[in-house]
Amino acid sequence: MKGKVFAIICVIYVILSVFVTKFLLDRNDYGVFETKDNYYVCNSKIEEYSGTALVKFNKLDDYNKIINEKIYYFDEKELKSGTLTSYDKEEKVFTVDENNYSVENLLGKPSNGYFLIGSLLSFLTTKVFYLIFIIIPVLILLIYEIYLLVKYVRNNKERKGSNNEKIVEKN
Repeated sequence: MKGKVFAIICVIYVILSVFVTKFLLDRNDYGVFETKDNYYVCNSKIEEYSGTALVKFNKLDDYNKIINEKIYYFDEKELKSGTLTSYDKEEKVFTVDENNYSVENLLGKPSNGYFLIGSLLSFLTTKVFYLIFIIIPVLILLIYEIYLLVKYVRNNKERKGSNNEKIVEKN
């Protein structure tokens, strides 16, 4: 019974570690989690959703479909909203309130919000959480494995040494 519980805890730990690491690696310069088809923003100031929500933005091939609609974008690492007035796909530039920005700063319109998941994900991706719950346990396991390896090698040398001495005494 104890072995099954330990195995379940280990599986949950590995899944959590992989999940958190993936989200940390997929985060861009603005703190936005980016996947193949979507952007995700945690604990944002998006008016349509609470501050604790994880807000999903769909990536679009052509943002001309949402011209004259309210969008979200980043201006010097600050999340802002405004009305999209134009979008140039070839030059990769969009215009909001008579200012031009690179497409890299464009999030678009929010499509979904997941209540409280934003706060949880923000906590899981902090440096302190990652250090205490991912890095330190893995470091402890690595040191323990090195200890077991040294102990195994030392025991094998002692066995070989005692076998050689017995052979010498018989001759």
